[in-house]
Amino acid sequence: MSTTSQLEQSLRKLQISDSQEKSTAVQWVPSKYGSDVSQYILVRPPQAPCGNRQLFGFPIIREELWNMGTFAFHQIKPNETLPDDHFFIVMNSLSFVRVYLNLRICTLAHGKVVGDSKNIPPECVCPLTGDVVLLVLWRETESGAACPTQRQVQCLEMKLKRPPGWWVEHPPF
Repeated sequence: MSTTSQLEQSLRKLQISDSQEKSTAVQWVPSKYGSDVSQYILVRPPQAPCGNRQLFGFPIIREELWNMGTFAFHQIKPNETLPDDHFFIVMNSLSFVRVYLNLRICTLAHGKVVGDSKNIPPECVCPLTGDVVLLVLWRETESGAACPTQRQVQCLEMKLKRPPGWWVEHPPF
């Protein structure tokens, strides 16, 4: 069996169980990067067994992204009318959310469940692959200083009505 086939096979099996939830729970610790003691950073979970990078963010559906992008647009440009162009809002929703919440990273990705899957809306999960569409706020490759603040995360948590979590990236082949 080739190395590529072995990797593909291990990725298909990758589904980190709920028993590891404690080790991948969202934890915050005081920042070493600034003088502001109230700033906390995320604790990275143990390395993913498959070697894929880990992502921090929220499961999301396209409609939620659209709604948040529209809201953020109106907050950033209160005197402008949202263009009547579906493509415009789809392509710019992430940018609007990133600017409005002052996030360093705000992107979409596909991931596999790490820990508890109870709070994931079924429409966020691809029925064929089990991939989850994610609104990514931080990647393990980013410095601790680049992680979102607790306030930014709580704002999205209140809007989406679900907690964030750590995810194992599932790159396309």
